Amino acid sequence: MRRNALHLGSLLVLALAAVGCSTPAVTPSVAPPPSVVPPPRTVAAPSASAELVPGGIEVAPGSDSTVYPPNPAAIVVAIDAGHGGCLDWGVPDPSERGEQLAEKTLTLQIALKLRDLLSEQGIGVMMIREEDEALAGDNYPPLDCEGPPWRDVNGDGLAGFGPDVPEATRTRDELQARLDLANVVQADVLVSIHINSPSDGGQRIEIAFSETFYTDETPWGVTATATLAEAVQDGVVERLDPIANYERGDRGITAHNFYLVAPPLLELTPERADPLAQPTRGGLMPVVLAEVGSITLRSEHDLLASTEGQEAVAQGLLLGVAEFLGGRNLAARISLADQSSGARPSPVEGEGPLLWAPVAPAGPISLRLTNTGITEWPSGAELVAGWTASDQPYLAVPPTELAGLDTPVPPLGPGESVVLSVELPSAPEARSLAWISIMVDGTTTADLGSPALQVSSQTP
Repeated sequence: MRRNALHLGSLLVLALAAVGCSTPAVTPSVAPPPSVVPPPRTVAAPSASAELVPGGIEVAPGSDSTVYPPNPAAIVVAIDAGHGGCLDWGVPDPSERGEQLAEKTLTLQIALKLRDLLSEQGIGVMMIREEDEALAGDNYPPLDCEGPPWRDVNGDGLAGFGPDVPEATRTRDELQARLDLANVVQADVLVSIHINSPSDGGQRIEIAFSETFYTDETPWGVTATATLAEAVQDGVVERLDPIANYERGDRGITAHNFYLVAPPLLELTPERADPLAQPTRGGLMPVVLAEVGSITLRSEHDLLASTEGQEAVAQGLLLGVAEFLGGRNLAARISLADQSSGARPSPVEGEGPLLWAPVAPAGPISLRLTNTGITEWPSGAELVAGWTASDQPYLAVPPTELAGLDTPVPPLGPGESVVLSVELPSAPEARSLAWISIMVDGTTTADLGSPALQVSSQTP
């Protein structure tokens, strides 16, 4: 019992530094105006001599799935079960019934149910964690935690946990690792599942409500991410409220830059003076943090620990994801033709980031382009690409210049795909990263929240 008391005391520091699972009763204010908009880009026109080779379009397989029926296997949903590992319980059980009722345990149980629901619909799923584990390290023998060694994932020169390590260092690296996994697999959305612990002046408030957080400081945040957040919030409330025998609140959606949903802080301002307050590499797709309920009200806590309650939340999240994906007009998945969509990448050895962009093959590369939206791509769509010299695992923002590639893009219908051979522009001599996207009328699909394909010129 002495070890648990020490454990939970230390965990409270981590819980407060994490991603919003101990929010006050007052809804956070909307984030300040964006300070992270990348610089404008220029695009060079492709050669007029390029010709489209007839044929080769793979028709959409179609399905009876309720989640993107044209081609559900082309979609990847990343699911983050909030917290996890020996050191991070999230919010411990307020009734002190044990680890099996801590936030990290309940969020994983809900996440696994959501995984199963999505898989049944034919959707590709990337689980950020499938068990009680941490990605960026969990090694602290004083608390009987002997997990993987610490890694400086966000590149701030700090790693680990303990009295001599700045507060929340471990949390920042862990959250960056989770973002990296979703980004490298080019997930269409990232849903992070949490359970709230509302308080006022350090005192827990016995109240039940759902609330969903997002950022409006990405090019797609005001439209795509807000739409996803609204759909997820409505889905959870719709399914959870009817089975609760107590009063629940609906706090809607809030634009607030919790670390997991925030974009990178590219420029410091008086309002944003801490470079560690936001990730080094933010989500390249719509990311929402769903506080599905409240752990401080015993009745709500018990419901969220029950099979009925967890299934209701998972079904609500499914409804939200389905509604969002069913409303995307222009969306794309671009991948190396010989790689499986959404396959879990292997981590690299070392003390820094775990996941890196793949190395580009020599010469022309074969790309698979898939229309993951609900409308046909217009005839003017074009492939664009650009290189940026960088020692990062992948780019957080697009290059300042994107060049049109001499490979015409056919007007694919929803769910259709094609494999094209393309020649990338010459890479700089230093290690560089290529950003490949589709542009329509001056806007890329990456600007709309469909992650670009990124490849590197050299190994890490």
